[in-house]
Amino acid sequence: MKKITILILVLVVVPVFLSTVPPEDNISFREINSIAVKEWFKELVRSRRASYKLKSDEEFLEDLWKTINNVAKETNFDPLLIISVIDVESDFRNVVGLYGELGMMQIKKETAEMVANLYGLEIPESGWTELVWNYRLNIKYGTHYLKYLFDKFNNLRLALEYYNGGNSRKSYARRILETYEEFKKELGI
Repeated sequence: MKKITILILVLVVVPVFLSTVPPEDNISFREINSIAVKEWFKELVRSRRASYKLKSDEEFLEDLWKTINNVAKETNFDPLLIISVIDVESDFRNVVGLYGELGMMQIKKETAEMVANLYGLEIPESGWTELVWNYRLNIKYGTHYLKYLFDKFNNLRLALEYYNGGNSRKSYARRILETYEEFKKELGI
């Protein structure tokens, strides 16, 4: 009787749980260089940064777009996933978090050092605080850290939970996945 009850629970609970998990099989790099997507991205960044009274000139937006796409290709992640992480983490701002997290992807100095050693990434010439204002390096380090976690767990939700590591990591992961799905839906991807 006990085995049957467990089997029934597994057959009922697991499908229900799986139906609430956003699909994670399409996070690999995809080329999204259409003008419409690029303009959507630029407007997203402009609006997020404008709410903090930060300017976003065309040169910055173009470079940010290229940086995200280059790092996405390098790490084999969908650029929209990286955009989702940055959107949730910092609203595309170069900020310092409450616990020492740096820049747009809110990566800690210690984590960045580990990622540099693992992937042979360049160490910032002016020190690790460069990750606050150098969004190119910040996105590279943050995305490589997410790649490390994804490769370790082979599960995007877990990778995102550990990327955050805080007490609200489950809701954090859910928020990024929901943002990712929302962006894909907006773009018809």
